[in-house]
Amino acid sequence: MSTLIIGATGLVGSEIVKFADTSSTLTDVKILTRRPPTIESTEIKVIENADSLNWSETIKNNPTEVLISAFGTTRGQAGSAENFKKIDYGINYNAAKTAKENGTKIYVLVSALGASSKSHFLYMKTKGELEDDVIALGFDHTIILRPAILLGKRGASKGFGNDLAQTVGNWTKNTFLQRFLNSVEASDVAKVAVDLASKGVKGELKEKVQIIDSAEIIKLAANL
Repeated sequence: MSTLIIGATGLVGSEIVKFADTSSTLTDVKILTRRPPTIESTEIKVIENADSLNWSETIKNNPTEVLISAFGTTRGQAGSAENFKKIDYGINYNAAKTAKENGTKIYVLVSALGASSKSHFLYMKTKGELEDDVIALGFDHTIILRPAILLGKRGASKGFGNDLAQTVGNWTKNTFLQRFLNSVEASDVAKVAVDLASKGVKGELKEKVQIIDSAEIIKLAANL
């Protein structure tokens, strides 16, 4: 089934691309990106558009049945709270809305543990508002993954806080502390994202909306 991935050059997104490339269910895979990705596959179509604020038009011209988003930023990268919300919420929501209007049936969002529209923290509040609003769009299946500390090798820094959390996560990996931190490999998040999208395509998902936190992601990935 035709699939579009946004946020494909990030830590989780690049792993999603790898698993989607080998999927027998997710076919005709396209990635929409601001910069050239480092992928080896000749099967995946790359759509470059540096102006991510105008991705909606590109999505409109490339209808797919599945949309997977690992797109996101931090306040530090965005430069201000206003820009953070414009990017993290605005681009994601507009992409989802356009895709739904264009016939997309299955939507997968990589969010964050603790996301809540009622949070007093900008990052978690913005993530929560995005979750609420994409659920309201009414896809046949909406799958939201909420990882905690992400483990893996980043291509670029996401700010001191994220870098510190990842360092701590790597130090405690495979120790008794890992289950308290709920740190999870980016590849495991990607594996679960692609697996659940595939199950949605095959009609194997019962729930219209699934919200899966870090601990559950780890359990699901262990069985794949």
